[in-house]
Amino acid sequence: MEKKFFFKFTKKQSKRVKKNLFSLFSNFSFQIVIQIIYPPLMILFWGIDNFGIWIFITAIPSTLSFFNVNFSQAAKTEMSINDAKNNKNFVKKVFHNGFGLILMNMIIFTIVYLSALLFTDLNLKILQSIETNELKFILLLIVISYYFTIFDSILHTGISYRGNLYISQNIKTFFNIFTKISIGLAGIFFDSLTYAAIIFFILTILQTLVSFYYFSLNKKYITLSLKLVTFKDSLKLFKLSLSYYMETLTIIAKHNGIIILFGIFFTPALIGLVSTAKTLFYFLPLRFITIFLQTSLYEYSHTFGKNKSHLLKYNYRLHIFYTLILLVIFVVGSMIVGPKIYNVWTNNNYDLSYFLILLIVFDTVF
Repeated sequence: MEKKFFFKFTKKQSKRVKKNLFSLFSNFSFQIVIQIIYPPLMILFWGIDNFGIWIFITAIPSTLSFFNVNFSQAAKTEMSINDAKNNKNFVKKVFHNGFGLILMNMIIFTIVYLSALLFTDLNLKILQSIETNELKFILLLIVISYYFTIFDSILHTGISYRGNLYISQNIKTFFNIFTKISIGLAGIFFDSLTYAAIIFFILTILQTLVSFYYFSLNKKYITLSLKLVTFKDSLKLFKLSLSYYMETLTIIAKHNGIIILFGIFFTPALIGLVSTAKTLFYFLPLRFITIFLQTSLYEYSHTFGKNKSHLLKYNYRLHIFYTLILLVIFVVGSMIVGPKIYNVWTNNNYDLSYFLILLIVFDTVF
C-alpha cells in the first residue's frame, strides 16, 4: 500500500493513538459480548414483558435529558486545544465554567423531572403490572442515578482532556458490563423490577466514586471549583456546546423518544423487538466507528492547538475515506447475514421484518 494511505503522526502521537485504539477496541469487544448476552439473559430470567418494561422505564430520564446540554464535550475540546498551546490558566477557566454549566443543568433537570412527575399520568398500559408506589420508587432511583451520570461527564472531561481516553472508557465499560450482568442475573432471585433499580442505583454511585478517584489524580492540573466562572466565558462555552446539543436531541428523538411512544401505544414485546434490532444494526456498528472517532477527536484538537492545519486536513480526509469503506462493508453484511444473526441471537423470540432492518441500517449509515 502506498504511503499516502497511511495517517501521519509523530512518534508521541503514534504511541498515544495505539494505546487508545487498543483500549477502545478491547472495550468494544467486551461490549459486543455483553450486548449478545444481555437481552437473552433478561428475557430468560425476567421474561419478555419485564424486559420491555425495564427498557421503557430506563428510557424516561434519558428522554427528559432533552434539557441536558452536552457541555463536557465542548469543554474537553477547548481544554485539549489550549493544553497543546500550554495555556494552563485557560484550561482551568474552561473546566470551571464547564463545571458550573453542568451544575446549572442538574438544577434544570430537577425542575423538568418534578414537573413531569406532577403533571404526567403514569397509568399507561405498559406499566399496569407495576403498582404506582413501586413505579415511583423505581423512577426515583433511576433519576437519581442519572444525576450521577451527568456529574460523571465533568469528571471524565478532567480525566481525558490530556489524551488519556482509555481511563474513562475502561471505567464506563466495566460498570456497564457489570451492571447489565448483575441486573440480568437478579431475575433468578427476584420478580420485582425494584431490585433491578436498586442494583442500577448502587453500581452507578460506585462508578462515580471510581471516576472521582481517577479525576483526583489530576488535581495538580485542575480542580472542581467555581472560582473562575464568569458569565462571558460560560456563554462562550454554551455557544460551542450547541452543536453537541443538537446531536443529543437527535439521538433522544430517534431512540429514547421512540421507545417512550411505543410504550404508550404498543406492547412491551414490540419495545423489545425495536431495542434489540437497534442494538445489532445501529448501536453496535456506531460503537465500532466511534473507536476511531474518539481517538481522532483528541488528535485533531491537539494538532489544531499546535497550529498544524495541513496535517489535520490530511488525516481528516483519510479518516473519511476509511469510514466510507467500513460503511459499505456494514451495509452489505447486514443485508446478507444480518437477519440470520439476529434470529440466532434472540432465539427467534421476535419477528423481525426486512424493511425494519433497511430503515435502521440506512439511518446508521447517514
